[in-house]
Amino acid sequence: MKTNKKYFLLSLATAVTVAGASFGVLSFAQTTPILGCSVNVPSVSVNQAAILTATGGSGYYTWSGTDLNVTNAAGTQFAVSYPNPGIYPITVSSVGQTATCNVDVVGTATTGGISCFPAVQTVVLGQVATVAASGGNGDYLWSSPDLTIANPSGSGFSASYATTGLKTLTVASAGYVTTCAVNVLSNGSVLPIVTTPTLPNTGGGYGK
Repeated sequence: MKTNKKYFLLSLATAVTVAGASFGVLSFAQTTPILGCSVNVPSVSVNQAAILTATGGSGYYTWSGTDLNVTNAAGTQFAVSYPNPGIYPITVSSVGQTATCNVDVVGTATTGGISCFPAVQTVVLGQVATVAASGGNGDYLWSSPDLTIANPSGSGFSASYATTGLKTLTVASAGYVTTCAVNVLSNGSVLPIVTTPTLPNTGGGYGK
């Protein structure tokens, strides 16, 4: 009987130790990583895209700043552009934490003889993003890692997205290349809601 009591106490102590270790692991796993923010370049020209990247937090982010008040709840990146030189602070928030990036906008845009406008735009799922190219020799070739492209030519390009996050559109002409950025938000964002069937990410050129 004494032996059984000894084994019982030993088992109880082991169970408490294991439970304590388990609670310790669980507590560690639930700790939210520290939120951070970075910009892809030290400075950017006016009307060109700067890409901000968030790290840590919960993985769901709210971006805010000068002329910017939107929520991007999918993906860690967001793009901005400004028409005037200056330092523009952008704040990202996630689960009670905040972090700030400063976007340094300088001088006149130099894109090597070709431009894509607007440099940055924000749409919701199903809403069409439209951009236009100028410069080069008048013949344009569009490409994007995010799209199935039906027609890669034309001075203009339109795209519809079925997934949220930061998307890029690249246009080339006469050896010059430049890129526009599209922030695609969920339908719960502050932009007008557009309801369309769920389709693959698609796009195509138009115009001469």
